[in-house]
Amino acid sequence: MTEEKVVKSSELDHHFRYEISEKVGAKTLLKCIQCGVCSSGCTVSEFIDLQPHRVVASLLLGLKDVVLSSNAIWTCSLCHRCTERCPKNVDYSFILALLRNMAVEEGNAPKEYTVTVNTLYDSGFVVPYTGRMKETIDRRRERLELPQIVPPNMDDIRFIIEKTNLGDLIKNKNNEEEE
Repeated sequence: MTEEKVVKSSELDHHFRYEISEKVGAKTLLKCIQCGVCSSGCTVSEFIDLQPHRVVASLLLGLKDVVLSSNAIWTCSLCHRCTERCPKNVDYSFILALLRNMAVEEGNAPKEYTVTVNTLYDSGFVVPYTGRMKETIDRRRERLELPQIVPPNMDDIRFIIEKTNLGDLIKNKNNEEEE
């Protein structure tokens, strides 16, 4: 059984749903009828703290802090099943991408994502490709007669990271190091 939390009216962000709806446009969450079809088809529903239709309900109620701190926005595999099944054409996948960006802006990204983005920013690889790891990978690739790994264009990678909200994760890391 889930633990219920009482939320005071003063804790609600009454403009949050309009802010989200404005950014989402025609795919607005205001069309949601809370039928639960999105949640019934969710491939990660057993691993998340808020089912998709509950995320939308929380957005509509103005529970900004609840939504942005929820693991639901990060655990979603973005399979788009919820969006495909919605009878009102609410684009839940797009809403989640937007919520992830907002969570990053507020410093609410899980450490796993921050570490991955920083590794990508520093090396161009999601998994570190240096030292003994590089030697092992290169040796295996040679044995399998695979071509050598071509180093990525770091300028392009850093440009993309800096121009997206992922750049905020790098900024947060740099701010923490300065303190």
